Amino acid sequence: MTTERRKFEHIKICLEEDVQSKHNYLEDISFLHSALPEVNFDDIETEVKIFGKRLSFPLFISAMTGGTEEALKINKAIAKACQKTEIGMGLGSQRAMIEDPSLTHTYDIRKYAKDILLIGNIGLPQFVKGYTEKEAMFAVNEIKADMLAVHLNSLQEVSQPEGDLSFKNGLSILKKLKEKLPFPLIAKETGAGISREVAEHLTFLDGVDVAGLGGTSWSAVEYYRANQHKETVKRLWNWGIPTPLSIAECKVAGIRTIIGSGGVRTGFDIAKCIALGASACGIALPFLKPAVEENVDALVEKIETLKREFKIAMFLNSCQNPIDLKTRPLFFTGELSKLMEQREMDFHYFNYR
Repeated sequence: MTTERRKFEHIKICLEEDVQSKHNYLEDISFLHSALPEVNFDDIETEVKIFGKRLSFPLFISAMTGGTEEALKINKAIAKACQKTEIGMGLGSQRAMIEDPSLTHTYDIRKYAKDILLIGNIGLPQFVKGYTEKEAMFAVNEIKADMLAVHLNSLQEVSQPEGDLSFKNGLSILKKLKEKLPFPLIAKETGAGISREVAEHLTFLDGVDVAGLGGTSWSAVEYYRANQHKETVKRLWNWGIPTPLSIAECKVAGIRTIIGSGGVRTGFDIAKCIALGASACGIALPFLKPAVEENVDALVEKIETLKREFKIAMFLNSCQNPIDLKTRPLFFTGELSKLMEQREMDFHYFNYR
């Protein structure tokens, strides 16, 4: 099956089927309410600077698609909404345009979003199998992106009938890429999270996108495509490291810039991720339907709602700017609390800072 056809199937499944993880671990986190905020709501500053560019508040619309005419419509609508609201955008895997340069236009959205932080995207297996800095430069320069994410999608690949399972020497390949590329380079998971043990090996990068368990499950997506081994793929539906745990582990490991994604659905979730140690958050699936419908106004409305919720969370935590959230108490319950305890996370640090 061609990469282009597979991308089309992924979009269709995400629109029509239940592909969510069974538990959103961000629901297991709460703030300590401030009854006396000592800030004026209208004076609160939500903007952040990340990878050298300003965002009106710490949000990206995460990588979704590319490589098809349908993908062009989706990416164009998202780009316009991101430009209007001054947030970042990640593109789907650019493997399709590298295999077939005639598909480059399906990713080329800079003309619709001249100011946003735009992140290119190639999978680690492609570099293991022969891609070099040449393909990385092509992916970024051809679409005028600002940086590159190398996605780590071992769970998705092992769930695919045509999955690419070449990951050996991936770490040394990433190190070589970082040495040769003139723009920021990050690693991006795709729904299964990044552990402290892995993050400790990735501190040479400019950052990571944890893309943890809690949102879209790519094993769930592949379950609907599978013609064989369906039950095995189904058993992987909830495999991974929960997003908030992964953010905390990457912070402990010393990762310089963390993007929190995977089940982020509200502005309050964004605030929780920032408080845990993320610099910004990524959201994908909730934006897919209006993007497919090319409804830029609906996309902008969703983004503005998220921004207001984020600002409310700041207000109720007596925060003047997003950095203040990193000093506010957090409390953990349910499954997340148990997992964090087993991973020897310092609850005292989060509870009484």
